[in-house]
Amino acid sequence: MAVHLPLSYEAQLEARVLMLSSNNILLPSNGRPVAAPTQDMVIGSYYLTNP
Repeated sequence: MAVHLPLSYEAQLEARVLMLSSNNILLPSNGRPVAAPTQDMVIGSYYLTNP
């Protein structure tokens, strides 16, 4: 199995930017979200934000 490593500093920066999780929130194949909030997350957020 081959392992590809970015050797130059510029290539390492580019790899970090492209693989950053905040940039990968949509699937490239169909544009749908990678993760969707579950009911527990939604209810928890509601309880945290309401007095």
